[in-house]
Amino acid sequence: MKWSGLVGALLSLMTLSGCATAVPAMVGGSTTPANRTDLGVGGGARVPLGKLKNWDGAEPNFEPDASAGGVVPMVYGRYGLTDSWDLGLLVAGTMIRADFRREVLLQDGSTRTAFVMGLAPYGGWVTTEGPETEGGRAGFELPLTYGVEIGGLYEFWLGARLSGEWVKGDFERNDVDGLESGWGVRLGPVIGMALGVRRFHALVELTAAYEHWSIGDVNGGRLRRNGVALIPGFALRLRL
Repeated sequence: MKWSGLVGALLSLMTLSGCATAVPAMVGGSTTPANRTDLGVGGGARVPLGKLKNWDGAEPNFEPDASAGGVVPMVYGRYGLTDSWDLGLLVAGTMIRADFRREVLLQDGSTRTAFVMGLAPYGGWVTTEGPETEGGRAGFELPLTYGVEIGGLYEFWLGARLSGEWVKGDFERNDVDGLESGWGVRLGPVIGMALGVRRFHALVELTAAYEHWSIGDVNGGRLRRNGVALIPGFALRLRL
């Protein structure tokens, strides 16, 4: 495939997946070392379950986050500011997230353990079916994980992700256009691992998030939904 064709395919996938908040954390076992750069490319998915997937036919169309599933491409980069702080930027589908992370070292040596915590504001746009169904979203995430590195070959991490999100746009409902808004919060465990040699690693990760959504209605009411969404992700990481 020519480069122009590849770029076109990626842009099409990003547009078609504009509803899905399929944003993996891609924590890794530690922050990026000082004066080093991590570059990653991969993808993420969002799989809504239960009531998040089945809205029982009630108030269709404005479900830009709560019912949205799909697969999105992902790229990210992180730079180690010090031995315990790094700064990163991640693009997944139509969303951009900034990562500010701190590491608390617990054990050093051939087996290295640490707590990794951070603040990750993000934003992007929402696209659904139809020329008028467009909007924006903004939110933040607070990840906290326990990471293990073994001999530079293996990495494991386990922890939790808490996030909040707000969405607003001109979304069509029952053939009527109107400005609508919604907000959601999610909390759940995240687990991941990486395997590689020297500078190159393959990462896989899974988040299982419990979500609560409150969706605006053009008639003045609000819809509320709770449920679980799975967010798997994978990436190939190069450390420079």
